[in-house]
Amino acid sequence: MRKKILMAFGICFILLGCQTEQLGSDSITDQEKKKKDKQNPNNNLNTEVNFTECAIVDADRSPFSAQQPASNFWWSETPAGDDYFNADTYFSHDNSNNMVFRAYENGTANILGTTISGTCVVTVDVWLKDKMSWADWQALGGGHKKEGTAGNASNSADMHFYVIDAERSYISAAGGDCVQEGTFGVEQRPDPNDPSTPNFGAHIGVGGANYDSDINAVGLSTWGWLTDIDTEERLWLIDFNFKIECDTPPVISGCETAFAKGNSNNDHACFDEGGFSRWGWNIGPLSEGTYTYDVYAAAGQCNINNGGLVGTVTITYDSNGVSATYDLLEGYVNTEEHLYAGYTPYPVKNNGRYTVAPGQYYVDSDLSGEIYVIAHSVVCPEEEQTGG
Repeated sequence: MRKKILMAFGICFILLGCQTEQLGSDSITDQEKKKKDKQNPNNNLNTEVNFTECAIVDADRSPFSAQQPASNFWWSETPAGDDYFNADTYFSHDNSNNMVFRAYENGTANILGTTISGTCVVTVDVWLKDKMSWADWQALGGGHKKEGTAGNASNSADMHFYVIDAERSYISAAGGDCVQEGTFGVEQRPDPNDPSTPNFGAHIGVGGANYDSDINAVGLSTWGWLTDIDTEERLWLIDFNFKIECDTPPVISGCETAFAKGNSNNDHACFDEGGFSRWGWNIGPLSEGTYTYDVYAAAGQCNINNGGLVGTVTITYDSNGVSATYDLLEGYVNTEEHLYAGYTPYPVKNNGRYTVAPGQYYVDSDLSGEIYVIAHSVVCPEEEQTGG
């Protein structure tokens, strides 16, 4: 019988409650209680009710799609974890097995559900904790592990970072194709408490599904060990790598300032790189052509996770000049639009100094060669304009 463990990323967004046990003369030890909790997932409960839930979507494993199937989870069958090109080690969704991602307001998150490989079904209840921005994560010595097509194109400042909560996380496997059936603990890999190893944690954001061809998709990647519940021995290497799709885009409340953001790390810059305290991006240098960029509102500190995607803008640069055409998501309207296009990275005031104040944007005449652009707008929910 081929042995393989399938981690079922069944992300079912189930609201869980809290259970406690009174310790008396027949109380159990902490280790026994930990084992009992992991063998009975419903004991692993959460009192938080405010969360956002999204579907987990398999990553297409770019650039190795010819050797690795689309998947959301990897469970190595070798101690060295050197079987990346063994298709049997990858788990994915089907009509009966799916996962969801829940993000809670208290800085925790939950990967929940089932995933399958062959006849091995893995049930996943993995908790993430201590959500941080890239700046806060760096301050603790954390790094950003970039791999694959999307990961290598991702921007660290666009990410949020967590660590796996080993006290609350479990994975169980059942089926003839499993490496081993049973229930296991989950630990962050590399060990975030080991100063001799890098600390990558779990990252989520645009390009977060490292091994996927869609560099603009929101995704998550993290790495771990499956552990023996009794001894806490580290048994197998595992990876999570998947995209996250929500039914609705992030909602902005009221009218917010918005800017177009470039599509790769080297075609745009946050205003703070030019010494400005405002947030926003310039884009360039650009040669003549037509370009389409995402537009984000309320993304303070140039962190798109602080705001929301509200649509796209198409920049056209040709012999007739430079223009911007917006295509906003349903429910949003522009109440102001400002466009800068010129040879310098930022508009220049009369005193010769740079500015990023939208009211001072302009489009130079008779442009040719490479230029820079800034596309600013004020975006409002449509009901704000209709009195709804």
